[in-house]
Amino acid sequence: MDRRSVLNIPPPGSISGKWFYQSARALLGCILRIWLPTTIRGEENIPGTGGAIVASNHLSLLDVPLLGYAIGRESRFPAKPELFSHPLLANVLMSLGGFPITRGEADRKALTFSEKVLREGGILAIFPEGSRSRDGSLQPFHRGVAMLAMGLGVPIIPAAITGSDRSLPVGHFFPKASRIEIAFGAPEWPLPVPSDPQSRKEESLRLTQCVFQRIESLRAPSDG
Repeated sequence: MDRRSVLNIPPPGSISGKWFYQSARALLGCILRIWLPTTIRGEENIPGTGGAIVASNHLSLLDVPLLGYAIGRESRFPAKPELFSHPLLANVLMSLGGFPITRGEADRKALTFSEKVLREGGILAIFPEGSRSRDGSLQPFHRGVAMLAMGLGVPIIPAAITGSDRSLPVGHFFPKASRIEIAFGAPEWPLPVPSDPQSRKEESLRLTQCVFQRIESLRAPSDG
């Protein structure tokens, strides 16, 4: 049985007002002030209303809570389905904005929910690399983010996280004190193109490469 068939994923816009979400956000804010001092740049690029995709590089397990905190608005994050195999953990993750998606497959359930988030004016936060970078470099992007933005006519906001891998590298389970920087760039909008497959493919490749370059430029000043 598909475990996701019994998951009751909260609808878009329904979690940010709940006490659990608010308490978790307040706790994370304390942690960031004391243990992981975090600088956030470009917050003005996050729209106050309306659907948008935030696309970020991915270095650490810390990236999801860090990005969610920096975005400020209720955000939804696709995550690997294994994290939702335990009912308690699944409820916690969904209460904080997570939902399961199968990597490398045409996951219709996850795609439908992603579209619903964007159509209802929500923020969808995605890591286009698909998995954490092992060496800190930006890995090739999947085109799914661009295709989603094109299909719904929503912007992609590039985001770059620096320092989370120094705090919690792959294979480690407790974060070390470290400075974090999160930068958001101006939105990238898909261009209107004819509906034929070749034109759509070309635009998805253009948009994917554009977002890749924007994220690379956002992270470059603080890498070293």
